Parts: sequence; C-alpha cells; structure tokens
Amino acid sequence: MFLEIDHLSATYGSTPVLNRVSLAVGQGEMVALLGASGCGKTTLLRVLSGFHPAAGGTVRLKGADITALPPERRDTALVFQSYALWPHMTVAQNVGYGSASARLRGRACGARE
Repeated sequence: MFLEIDHLSATYGSTPVLNRVSLAVGQGEMVALLGASGCGKTTLLRVLSGFHPAAGGTVRLKGADITALPPERRDTALVFQSYALWPHMTVAQNVGYGSASARLRGRACGARE
C-alpha cells in the first residue's frame, strides 16, 4: 500500500475526534473524504500531514512509519479549501507548489531528473 492508516486516533484536549480510523490507499488511487461539518475530515488530513499529533495508531507512507515525523519530513501536503496558500498564485500553482519545490531541491542537491 502507498498510504496506510492503522487505528489512528486524535483528540483536541480531552475531546476525541478520530477514534481508531483505518484506511489503505494504493499507489495512484484517488480518495475523497465526505462527511458533515465537524466529523473529523480536516483533523484526519492534519494528522496525516503532521500538523496535529496522533493520540494513537500509525500512519505509514510507502511502508515507512511517518506518525512522529514533523510536516517538513513527511513528503505530504495539505491545501485548505477556503484560501490559497499564496493568493497571488493560481489554484494550479498552489496545488503544484510541493512538486515544483521538490524538483528544485533535487536540482540544488545535484539530483538528475
């Protein structure tokens, strides 16, 4: 599996938000999270991206446990629906920023395309 979420839990203070959520996503699959406001969609994405700590469970990306890694070491991204990260960029530029940034870092380190 490309992404594995295994019994993931998250809280805000003493309030449980995610309770042992499990999900497996294969390479190239597309997933949509649907649900009512307040059901935990954004919290799940924040935990996957490293912006909110997991209270239990694991997140694995390409087989590697990334549950405790900081956001900048996860090779993931999170773009909020309400606002662009950079208002001067188009939607496509905002969404593609992570990929473009990774390519630029690779070039700076001498990596070949």
